[in-house]
Amino acid sequence: MNDQHAKIDNYGQLKALVDQIRSENNHVFLFAAGDNFTGNPIVDMHQDRGFPIIDLMNDIGFNATAIGNHEFDYGQETLLKRMQQAHFPFLSANIKDLSGKLKFKPYEIIELDNGLKVGIVSAIQLGTGGIPDSHPSNLKNLVFTDGISEIKKWSTLRDSCNIFLALTHLGFEKDIELAETMPQLDIILGGHTHTLTKPAHVTNGVTIMQAGSGVRSLGKITVYLVNNTIVKVLPEMISINSFKGSDEKINRKLEAYNDNKELNKVIGNSVNKISGSDELGSMMTDAVTSLESVDIAFQNEGGIRIDYLNAGPITIKDIYKLDPFGNEVILIKMRANEIKSLILNSYKNAENDIDLQVSGLTYTVITDNNKNAVDVDMRLPNGKKIKKKKEYNVGLSSYIASSYSFEHKDPGKSLFITTAQSLINFISEKKEVDYKGFKRAFVR
Repeated sequence: MNDQHAKIDNYGQLKALVDQIRSENNHVFLFAAGDNFTGNPIVDMHQDRGFPIIDLMNDIGFNATAIGNHEFDYGQETLLKRMQQAHFPFLSANIKDLSGKLKFKPYEIIELDNGLKVGIVSAIQLGTGGIPDSHPSNLKNLVFTDGISEIKKWSTLRDSCNIFLALTHLGFEKDIELAETMPQLDIILGGHTHTLTKPAHVTNGVTIMQAGSGVRSLGKITVYLVNNTIVKVLPEMISINSFKGSDEKINRKLEAYNDNKELNKVIGNSVNKISGSDELGSMMTDAVTSLESVDIAFQNEGGIRIDYLNAGPITIKDIYKLDPFGNEVILIKMRANEIKSLILNSYKNAENDIDLQVSGLTYTVITDNNKNAVDVDMRLPNGKKIKKKKEYNVGLSSYIASSYSFEHKDPGKSLFITTAQSLINFISEKKEVDYKGFKRAFVR
């Protein structure tokens, strides 16, 4: 499994599927490749944040999990509690905790009753600034190093293991790079990029698998050994959605977790289905510009966590699925050149693509023949160009404000409201929203 993002509703089917596989095989291991948290308010907003997914993973019998970037979203103290509650280790070779509280194991060796040994080594991805893609405030006192380099330091585990695998949260392309430089591995089970490897990918003799996201698929690898040596690796991808069986005990637990009256409260209605980052991002940023004193707002596409909202009633649960991170709104006074630097840097970091949705203006990134950005045309809602010398009050999530590189003299201040709460208030006040066809960011 990888990138579960707290999607627990398929856990009854997952338990029945895993039990079936266990009934057919003597030695079965169940691994998670990180990002177990963040994406379902039933888990994220639980009174003991994140506990339901750990509780269910314990019930099913996971053997280990990689640390993903979203494992830090609740803060380090909460992560420590979840690690202590888990009946399985959290692994990462490229994280050092200077405080000494979070002690991540770089690897785990599991010995079977027949004497065979399975070695598992792990690492987490690094994004902008050399840290994982999480709010920097959640990463204090942690030192991160290159994941591939750290895993390679444990290549000697090959000598003491019959099966040697990497359980990574590096992303699919990095997994390929790891396989190219470390043929000692037999298998890489990866996460982070939500890739569905169907069929599995083989590089340098290493089998690479990643099972999409959201507890919809299970990657299964059968390893055949003769005289304690691997002779065949048989990968397959199983659809959990299509699996007919389900575990009743787990389903009763799911029903209890999902019975949250506050989260199921209807706050408004959508006239049409709100689809894609343009429409969802327009609504999210409109909520921020509805706050007093905010002229312009931006929302990064990575913070838009669902693909659509159906037409009809919108619940508080829907909003926390869309925006689960708890980011505060930060107000920064910015001139036109500073706003332009934010847009240009975001476009470049998104590998020459739109990353920021916007309210309070429309913008067009002007590119050369190689799709590199050379300028930005910014227009106010009335069609007039943004004024060069005027200071605008720009609302950003605390994640953008702290993680994105852009020019700004004003350090900014918190408005002491989360982006999710601003959206709940916005929809509650409007009662009805319609964002069909909205698009405010363009490339030319």
